[in-house]
Amino acid sequence: MLGFTQLLRSETVATSAEEQRQWLAHIDDAGRHLLALIDDVLDLSRAESGDLRLAPEVLALEALVAATLPLVQSQAERLAIMLEVDPVPAGSVWADPVRARQVLLNLLTNAIKYNRRGGRVRLRIEREDTHYRLSIADTGYGLDTAQLSAAFEPFNRLGAERLGIEGTGIGLAIVKALVEQMQGRIDASSRPGEGSEFSFTLPIASEPQAEAQDVQTPAPDVAARSTDAPPGVDAPPACVLYIEDNEVNALLVRELLAPHAWVRLHTAADGGSGVRLAQELRPDLVLLDMQLPDMDGLAVMQALRADPLTADLRCVVLSANAMPEDIRTALAAGAIDYWTKPIELPAFVDKLAALLAPQA
Repeated sequence: MLGFTQLLRSETVATSAEEQRQWLAHIDDAGRHLLALIDDVLDLSRAESGDLRLAPEVLALEALVAATLPLVQSQAERLAIMLEVDPVPAGSVWADPVRARQVLLNLLTNAIKYNRRGGRVRLRIEREDTHYRLSIADTGYGLDTAQLSAAFEPFNRLGAERLGIEGTGIGLAIVKALVEQMQGRIDASSRPGEGSEFSFTLPIASEPQAEAQDVQTPAPDVAARSTDAPPGVDAPPACVLYIEDNEVNALLVRELLAPHAWVRLHTAADGGSGVRLAQELRPDLVLLDMQLPDMDGLAVMQALRADPLTADLRCVVLSANAMPEDIRTALAAGAIDYWTKPIELPAFVDKLAALLAPQA
């Protein structure tokens, strides 16, 4: 990636527009791979330490399968892989829907990616006492005993790197940690030359859990986002303070807003410095991560409300935690909205522009 960047900056290398587009595509691919790797490492770290917040709910198996299969369909078609899905039971599991889909998607993607061209992938779901078991079998090259014993080790690609297949070697480790946090178990079996089967269990949803799901979560206030027009170009730039300890997230927002003259971004890497900067800048808007190294986002909002200089500042939570309780608590603490990560790039700028637009 660095080499292509140097070529683009070079004044001595003659390049055509098409070559520059190709180099930019390589840089974009490398950047996406790096961000995916960082996200995976963070996910793995949080999952293994128990810091990854889950939002379990009653999740219909049919809905889980229906939400996941379209995500792998094009990949299967490119490799002429036949997807076979046994009839899905009408039951439900108690699981975080995002993380359950992540687990199923990872195992289906692996079954396709490490398969033979023209092979098959079969998904079947069976009830086992208090759990449902979801099994994904492929007709790929299979794993020997040593490879199978190391399948869930982080960064161990089991020799796949020699086949030129993209990957980081972290996916299965994350899958194992997620399944275990959702009170399930993951297993694997394989025969060299014949294929592999990975399966995981999720607890069956009970009636009390289904009744608890009927409690409705109040939606965030969206009245301030009724317009999609950005602030006027004649107005001075709006001041936004982003309190975020993750450098990658801060860099992403900074790069997203860099082309827009109507906003000026300031960042703080922890809650204490964020509060001090808010007192100094009196920003038009505060973007606030909820997990900071010195205090959580709720404590930051409490400190801002306690100071007459910052009591009226508008705060939007920008967090990976999407549990209904987290959202309710943040809104009750004074946040005007709650946006979840990963950031949806075009929508993020539009929502920010709407909030910063002059009010009539």
